[in-house]
Amino acid sequence: MSIKSRVLIVGGGPAGLVIAIELGRRGVPCVVFDLGKEPPKFPKANSTTSRTMEHYRRLGLAAEIRTLGLPPDHPPDISYHTHYADYELARRHWPTWNELSANPRPNDPRWPTSEPMHRGQQTRVEAVLRRHAAELKVIDLRFGWRVDEVAETADGVSCKASPVDGGAAETFEGEYLVGCDAARSIVRRYMGVEYEGHGSEDREFLGGRMLATWLRMPAFYDLAPERRSWQYWAMNPQRFGALVAIDGKGEFVLHTQLPKGLPGTMDFARDAVEITTGRKFDYEILGIAEWMAGFMLVAQRFSSKRMFLAGDAAHLFTPASGLGYNTSVDDASNLGWKLAAVCLGWGGPELLQSYGVERKPIAHRNTSFARNVAEYFRTIKMPAALEEAGSEGDAARAEFGTLLNEIGEKEFDTPGIHFGVFYKDSAIITHEQGDPPPDDPHWYVPHARPGARAPHVWTGDREALADHFGMDFTLMNLRGANTSAFEQAAAALRIPLKVLRIDNDDVRRLYDADLVLIRPDQHIAWRGAASGGDAKAIISRAVGF
Repeated sequence: MSIKSRVLIVGGGPAGLVIAIELGRRGVPCVVFDLGKEPPKFPKANSTTSRTMEHYRRLGLAAEIRTLGLPPDHPPDISYHTHYADYELARRHWPTWNELSANPRPNDPRWPTSEPMHRGQQTRVEAVLRRHAAELKVIDLRFGWRVDEVAETADGVSCKASPVDGGAAETFEGEYLVGCDAARSIVRRYMGVEYEGHGSEDREFLGGRMLATWLRMPAFYDLAPERRSWQYWAMNPQRFGALVAIDGKGEFVLHTQLPKGLPGTMDFARDAVEITTGRKFDYEILGIAEWMAGFMLVAQRFSSKRMFLAGDAAHLFTPASGLGYNTSVDDASNLGWKLAAVCLGWGGPELLQSYGVERKPIAHRNTSFARNVAEYFRTIKMPAALEEAGSEGDAARAEFGTLLNEIGEKEFDTPGIHFGVFYKDSAIITHEQGDPPPDDPHWYVPHARPGARAPHVWTGDREALADHFGMDFTLMNLRGANTSAFEQAAAALRIPLKVLRIDNDDVRRLYDADLVLIRPDQHIAWRGAASGGDAKAIISRAVGF
């Protein structure tokens, strides 16, 4: 006898859990399978971008996630050093959360958002996502379960799964299945889909085999320069290293390159800690793990009729700029509402087809950007006098620091990557003539062309425009127009629609229309005059009819 649900989700990392929460909050039953009984403990991704935090804000999770990771008074800086205990070469500074939250309407014109980035461990974020998913009764969480087979027919999907610690396999049936099951995805293999792009590439750093060393070392703060950072880079002729502060109290993870043919061992890890720091000191190694860097891979396609790929199953990154986890959450926020709409009967036949059309170009864009950042490491040439005392060493360090600042700016000062996602070829967007602003990773021009993320505006103290949007579709009425035709069209198609009347000059100037239709993922589906089109056709197109 099989267990029936609506959506089967293979993989319970951030992508799978966000999809489950999107479904569960709309009352759509789903099953999530994941090998791990407990949330992962070994450090993974270390930064949640502003766009991902916007998604968490939309789901009501942002405030809780802010309590994880670095303390609110800890600088989220990136600093570059010869050795951590020696010379600081360059620093990219960001304000602390305390500094940002002191202003009820923080305004950074380069990063216009209600949710600045957050330096917090993915493993701890996953624990929050698991807990919130568990609160939704329609989500069946099968943690500690392995999916052994998947299948698709014209009418539905199925999988066989079994407990990892023993027990009989069971069969599960649903209407749709999502593979969020990482690089070796069983779902992608069943679909006959390969990755395209570059496999692991050899580099001086962030290429090939890497070793992650999980550390407890509060004594580090007594050795390192006085100004704390979130990420510390060691740049010296003996060893490159990237050290990430996890809790601001002494828990860290250090990433170093493994020489060819040399296994990752505890001895190598100890050497890496002491060479990058430049001192011997007391610390505890909590664990080590090898991993591969240098990927720029995207699945050939993101879906079949009833199966979908998201997260690492759809794209694999080199970790420069921290885009892998964050792109995965953006995938999930796009796919989750579409699956719910179709399961609830108000999503049309083209709605699910739009997922790959919208997200695959973003995967190519983001993986390419991350690879380009990693390629900067090929250009680094160590000055001969880098570690010398005196004026010659000072000059060498100043020159090298200028180069590292430029590299840091290219990697981290990237508002366009996060806010400039634009769905230019999607059939469910009512596109406008002309070209949108250029897609520049390092520059974001807020605009309200259909296909864009709805740009941020403060409407009150700590109150953002997006806070007023509905869970599903929102029709913003900016000039007192008659919205009855849209309301009637939505009701006829059983589409949840919130009509939001906004009396705000900043919003009117930015959105530049009488009416603006906002999707559940807070991308713009259409904008125009109240008399500028057939309301039923506009609404129908936005949901895939």
